[in-house]
Amino acid sequence: MSESNLPLTEDAVRREQLSSDFANLREDFSKFSEECAFLFDAFAAVTREPECITEHTSEGVRHMCYWLKYQVIGYRGKIDEMQECWRVLSRKK
Repeated sequence: MSESNLPLTEDAVRREQLSSDFANLREDFSKFSEECAFLFDAFAAVTREPECITEHTSEGVRHMCYWLKYQVIGYRGKIDEMQECWRVLSRKK
């Protein structure tokens, strides 16, 4: 049986999954970064014309800040989880 046909070890499967998870996280974070750039430009535009800050605008900014906060917390959690998985796999070598 050639090496390429050998069954994968449990650690090899975990490494492949972690690699896939990392690629997905990278793609998700790239999209999130683009959304952030758009939002930051919008926030900057609003502050240049403070008279346009209505109650609805203020509520929208508050909502977006809340969303951003929890997106960042989510990314940090995913990164921490992936890092811990990598540490466990690295110790097994």
